[in-house]
Amino acid sequence: MKKRNNYILVLNGLIKLFWIIIVAGACQNDDRYDVPPNNSPVLVEFSVATSGISDTSGSSADADARITSIYILQFNAEGESYGTLRYVAKGTETTGGKYTASLLQSMGANDKYKLVILANLPDYGFLYGLYGKTYAEVQQACLSAESLLPLVFDSTHPFPMFGVVNGGASVQVQENTRYTGNTELIRAVARVDLGIGRKITNPDGTVTWNKNNVPFTMTEIQVWKTGKRYTYIPAVGNFHWTTTSNDITSNNIVMDSPTVVPGETVTMTYNSAYITDGTYCADRIYLPEADLLWGSTFDDNHANRLAIIVGGRYDGSAMETFYRIDFTYDEGSKDKMNILRNHVYQFTIKRVEAAGYATAELAYNSKPKNLSFEVAIEPWTVGQTASVPSILGYYLSYQGFNGENVDWTYAVGSSRQIPKKKSYWGTNQYLSFDYDNFYKEGNNFYAPNISGGQNGRLYDTVADALNYEGTFPYLMVSGNDIVDESGSDIIPWKTGTTLTAFDLCRNLEENGFDDWRLPRLSELAFIYVNQTKLEALRGFIPLSGAYWCGSEYLEGTTDEQRKKSGSAWAIDFADATGYASHHLKTEKLKIRCVRQKLDNK
Repeated sequence: MKKRNNYILVLNGLIKLFWIIIVAGACQNDDRYDVPPNNSPVLVEFSVATSGISDTSGSSADADARITSIYILQFNAEGESYGTLRYVAKGTETTGGKYTASLLQSMGANDKYKLVILANLPDYGFLYGLYGKTYAEVQQACLSAESLLPLVFDSTHPFPMFGVVNGGASVQVQENTRYTGNTELIRAVARVDLGIGRKITNPDGTVTWNKNNVPFTMTEIQVWKTGKRYTYIPAVGNFHWTTTSNDITSNNIVMDSPTVVPGETVTMTYNSAYITDGTYCADRIYLPEADLLWGSTFDDNHANRLAIIVGGRYDGSAMETFYRIDFTYDEGSKDKMNILRNHVYQFTIKRVEAAGYATAELAYNSKPKNLSFEVAIEPWTVGQTASVPSILGYYLSYQGFNGENVDWTYAVGSSRQIPKKKSYWGTNQYLSFDYDNFYKEGNNFYAPNISGGQNGRLYDTVADALNYEGTFPYLMVSGNDIVDESGSDIIPWKTGTTLTAFDLCRNLEENGFDDWRLPRLSELAFIYVNQTKLEALRGFIPLSGAYWCGSEYLEGTTDEQRKKSGSAWAIDFADATGYASHHLKTEKLKIRCVRQKLDNK
C-alpha cells in the first residue's frame, strides 16, 4: 500500500506580510487601563498582505485568507522568553489592507517586547482583562466557545489566526521603526478532506476526487471524540520557527505538537449535504488540535481516540454501512499522527472490498475492516501562491534607538556631530529648504526657485557642508545598492549632461514608494555611523565600498568653479573611519538611495 508522509508545516498559501512602521506622535490612551506618563503609546502603522488574493478587506470570495480584525498583544520580554502581558492594541484599518494601532514605546535598549498577533477572534474584549498575565495564562484564556455542531468558517466567520512578529525574537518598540520580514499568521484549526478514488489538485489549488471505479458511494462522515473547543494561541513550547542554511530565524511557524483544550469530547456529523456526488468532502470539516500519539493503534484505548467514521453504500447496495478511518498514515503502517493546527489532512479511500459495520458505533469500537486508504498532509493553500514583495526599506531615527550615533570622524584627526535637518537653509530662517525637491547641480549659492527643482551650495570642506545640511530625523534607507541597466553596481555621478545618480534614485520604485532620492553628505554620514544597527535588520544588505551623495565639492575660487563643479562628495564604507573624500563625477562609485519621512517637529 502506498504510504505518504508529506509534512508541510508552513502555511505556504497564507503568508502574511506584516510591516510595522512606528510614526512620530502619540495617541490617546484607552482609559480602561493605566500607562505610566513616561511610557505612553506611540502610533504605529502596519500592513497585512495575503498570498493568493488581492486584498484583505473581504472582497475576495476566498474565506480561507480573509482578515476582518487584528489585535497586537505586547508581552514583556525576559531575554528571549515571554514575560507578562503589558499592553493590548487594536488594529484599525485605513486603506489597502493597512492598519494603525498604538504600542508602548521601549524606554531603553534593554526594554524589549514580544509582539503576538491575533486576527479574527469573535470577541476581543476579554483581552484587556489579561494585563499582567503570563503567556501561559493568556493562552489558556484564549479559547473558542463550546460547539456541539460542526465548525463553520466562511466570509462571515473567518478563521482565527495567530503569529508573532520578527520570528518570535524580542524587539524594541521605538518611533519610526520598521520590523522587517514576513509575519506569518496561521489558522487555529486543522482541515480534513476525504474522497474516494483519485485525488485531483485543480489549478486554483482546490481538490476534488474522481471515484476511479471504486464501488462505494459516500453518504455520511462522522468524527468521533473531537474536542468541543480549540485554542486561539498555541502553547509556547509547541511550536518553533524555521531557520535558513545560515541559521537565520525566519517568520515561518512550525507546529511541533498540539495544544489541546481539556474537557468533554463530542461526535460531529456531516451528512450528504457536505458531500459532493457521493464522492468527496472538501473544505467543510474543521477540527481542533488533537493528541493522538498515545498507546498503540488498536490497544485498549482504541475506543477513546479520535477517529473518522465513514458511512456509505458498497457496490450499489441500498444498505448503509460504516467504516473506521484512524489518523494513521495508512491502514497498513498503523503509524499514528497528531492533528495540528494549520494543516490539511487529506484521506483518499483507495479500495472498498465489502460492506462495513452495521452501525457507526460498532465501526468505532471495532477494528477497521474492508476499507483501505492513504493520507497526505498538505499545505493549506489559497488559490495560486503569489510572490510576496521583499521588504527593502529600513528606517533610521535620529538619536533614536537605531540612530543614536551622530558623531562622525570624517578625516584624520577631524570629527563632528552630524546635525539634524532644519526646516531652513543654513542660518537663514526665512529660506525654507526641502531635500526632496533638490534635483539639479549646485552653485556656491542657494537658489530656491529653479524650475524642476532646487539646488544648493558647493562645499569646500565637510564642516562647511554640515553647517548647511542635516539629516532627516526619520530617514528611510533602501535595503540594497542601486544596479544600472547593465547590471553594474558602480555608477558615475554624471554621464554627459545626465545626472545619472540622481536619476537612478528618482526612478526607483521600491516597497510601495516612488519618492527615493540621493542622500546628502550629512545623511550618508548618518547611515555610516549607524550601519551596524541597519545591518542587524532582517534583509538589509550591508554597505561596502565608496558611495556617492548629492552634495558637491567646491573645486576652486574662480567664478566658473563657484558656479559649477566637476566633483562630488562620497564616503568610503570599507574604511573603518568612514572618511569623506571628493571624486570626479565621471568616476564610478556605489549608490544607496534614501527617502524622507515627514519631519515632526
